[in-house]
Amino acid sequence: MDEADILGDRIAIMAEGEMRCCGSSLFLKNRFGAGYNLTLVKDDAKCNDDAVTAFVNSFVPDAQLLSNVGSEIAFQLPLQSSSKFATMFAEMDRQLQTLGLLSYGVSVTTLEEVFIKVAELADENNQHTLGNNFARMDSAGSDGHYQSCDEIVTTESIFQRHLRALLLKRFRYAKRDKKAIIYVAALPVLLIAVGLGILKASSSVSDDSLKALTTDPYSGSATPTPFFCQAGTGIGEWCSDVMASSYFSGADARMLTIPEPAFDSNSPTVFDVAYTDPSINASGATGYSLALGQQIYEHGYGKGADLVEGQYGGYLVYGDSNQNLFSYNVFTNTTASHSSVVFKALMDQAVYRFFAANSSTGSASNVNLRVNNYPLPYTAAAKAVLNSNTSFTASLFICIAFTFLPASIVVFLVKEKQAEHNSKHQQLVSGVSLPAFWLSNYIWDFIMYAVPGVCALALIYVFKISALTGQDCDNCSSSTFPAVILLFVLFGLAICPFTYCLSFLFKEHASAQTYTIVLNFMIGVVLMLTSFILDMFDSTSDVNSVLKFLWRFSPLFNLGSALLNMVTADVDSIQYSEDGKTNPFSGDVMGWELLYLVFTAAGYMSFTLYLDYAKTFAKTKDDAHDHENYDENHEIDEDVQKEADRVAAGDADGDAVKLVGLRKVYPGGKVAVRNLSFGLKRGECFGFLGINGAGKTTTMKMLTGDVQPSHGTATLGGFDILSQQIEVRRQIGYCPQFDALFDLLSVREHLELFGAIKGIPQASLDRVVMEKIQQLNLGDFEHKLAGSLSGGNKRKLSVAIAMI
Repeated sequence: MDEADILGDRIAIMAEGEMRCCGSSLFLKNRFGAGYNLTLVKDDAKCNDDAVTAFVNSFVPDAQLLSNVGSEIAFQLPLQSSSKFATMFAEMDRQLQTLGLLSYGVSVTTLEEVFIKVAELADENNQHTLGNNFARMDSAGSDGHYQSCDEIVTTESIFQRHLRALLLKRFRYAKRDKKAIIYVAALPVLLIAVGLGILKASSSVSDDSLKALTTDPYSGSATPTPFFCQAGTGIGEWCSDVMASSYFSGADARMLTIPEPAFDSNSPTVFDVAYTDPSINASGATGYSLALGQQIYEHGYGKGADLVEGQYGGYLVYGDSNQNLFSYNVFTNTTASHSSVVFKALMDQAVYRFFAANSSTGSASNVNLRVNNYPLPYTAAAKAVLNSNTSFTASLFICIAFTFLPASIVVFLVKEKQAEHNSKHQQLVSGVSLPAFWLSNYIWDFIMYAVPGVCALALIYVFKISALTGQDCDNCSSSTFPAVILLFVLFGLAICPFTYCLSFLFKEHASAQTYTIVLNFMIGVVLMLTSFILDMFDSTSDVNSVLKFLWRFSPLFNLGSALLNMVTADVDSIQYSEDGKTNPFSGDVMGWELLYLVFTAAGYMSFTLYLDYAKTFAKTKDDAHDHENYDENHEIDEDVQKEADRVAAGDADGDAVKLVGLRKVYPGGKVAVRNLSFGLKRGECFGFLGINGAGKTTTMKMLTGDVQPSHGTATLGGFDILSQQIEVRRQIGYCPQFDALFDLLSVREHLELFGAIKGIPQASLDRVVMEKIQQLNLGDFEHKLAGSLSGGNKRKLSVAIAMI
């Protein structure tokens, strides 16, 4: 308003979505102004309100009483009465002590009053005026405050009341937070389901069926079978006859040419290997084998002019009818399944056909040799090993999936406490105890964890992860699956407070989410695999057994390690033929992990409360950065010094608010608040003003316990802010500088939450909520989410919360 009044040439005022007036500041004040405001400061011990009212009316009969609150009384004086001001003020100066007044002041209509007047005219029922609404509520006999013992919730039940209210807050917020639902429930379950599904499909343990071994998978003429006849191809040489298509079938044969001898010396270099010691016979089978291998490679895979698409087999054949001798060497590509058997069968078939055709009977020359592969069924031990491999991979999928759970927990916690939101502090200022705050989060987060946790257990059972369920596992005991269930329960109880401790490291919820995922992946999945690998080697297993006692402080490591131990215990019992069933609760399996989860759940929760208590309810002042000399010479206003002396003399001990030498020095020596001392009497409306950086916000933070003073103290309602912070917070309503609202809660839900926190009985809660909605003109936005409100309506909601 001040900026518009000073800078604006013309000012337009809107109400109900329409422009109601437009003009210069002077025009608007003359058109809608109500005159002058006379404000008088009373001396409570001597002032007679009726005498003061009569005095003002004697000079200005049309004067209207605006307010009479605390130590101030205000009148509205018509514009046309300005001619009487000089006489009235002169007489007032003479009778100031007689009337029981300390001082007075007069001001002309402000632009803010014009704005309120226009807003009133825009609404037939004057719903926009807070003052009218307050007056109307006062006349109805209710101001929204409940001080009588029969209306305030008893101390014995306030903890349960807070717990229910905070759980309802989490429920209402969570049902609208789609991202959190994805991170908590959908993503972990989806990762586990997809991972186990793919794993199960690709690693199904079943006996193999009969398979005929042929050259059908190869490409026929595109991949011919090379051969070389070592004894030549003349008359009486069986090689070329056997390899003719009439006998050799099933693959296209191709004769290669190799010089005789195969190499110029008996110490050739083939494939970069020099055959010098020992040397070879270049004219023997070894020499021709090396030369044939070299040619097969060049034709099939590299350098030859007549390249083919690939080579899967070949032959070096020696056949001499004169010596009645036939022999061959088979060359096979080991990357082709069963190639050695297939190409040996082809040659045996051709040899049989040839000799049968040239026998005296000449029968059976068309015989076919069929070779089949029919593996024996899996033994029970083999199946168990394969199932354990599946269980091992399943454990990794589960651990990876649950790295996302802490990220969803930390986001809400950090968002609640980050500087521009800090709704956590607003709840604490309103009276919530730290045990109630953290217990409500603990209960809710565990409930949310239970969704993916139960789904993970169901998927483990449905997909029959044998080492974890005990199904089809000869070495597993009946307690295998119950132990896994207990593991998941304890993991949920431990991971929640572990994440609470992590939340104190972050100030922005976006970065907290990313870092939490990465951190849990490192100290969970990576650490688990590292430990598993170290256990595989004798040189590191002893060191790892010691390091595990440190690594088990990570709940995610305990989850993964326990699951892997179940798998490896099953494999070990098979490999080493150990008798008896595996006990999942033994120290070598998951006993240590379960024990650590129990103690870390309690330990991390206790540490969370300690961190928050140390930050919020410090019993000593923060002197760490208070290095400034207290005797520094600063010019102090006479009235300020007088008030400080009054406080020092003890005359302010009965005041509602008392600050005694309150001081705050930030790291680096920055003095934010310098020895502030003053007192506020009950019923007094006190304006605390200052330019940016003057220390207003820091002072309010110290009074509400958000930060600790470096020196000095203060009392609110007689309770010390350092040693009695809980009692202090029960005395105050607080409207922070930044709106401490939940973006996914509605206006009504906010008021119901803070009404329950402040102890309004359930029977009266709805009435109080409606009063505040009407007083702050929030009726049209009752069910709108706070995140969608305009800046002004957010401010109204913050005021309504503070007024409960």
